[in-house]
Amino acid sequence: MKVAYTKEEKEKIIERAKDYMQRKPDAARTKVATYAGIALSVLIRWSEEDDFAIPEPITNKQRLKRTPWKGTVL
Repeated sequence: MKVAYTKEEKEKIIERAKDYMQRKPDAARTKVATYAGIALSVLIRWSEEDDFAIPEPITNKQRLKRTPWKGTVL
């Protein structure tokens, strides 16, 4: 894991995250961070510093709606 990113790397990662959020607006925050190639905590910190919005955390209800097991009894 990298400790410090150059300004160019940071801009490239932020652009990649924004692009992914535009293509998949219902994506989870962790998926956005993974796609961008950074940890979620870094993405959250950068979003606060650079004023760009990341998705809100998914609630349990939303998570259960997405599962392929909905409606079945385990």
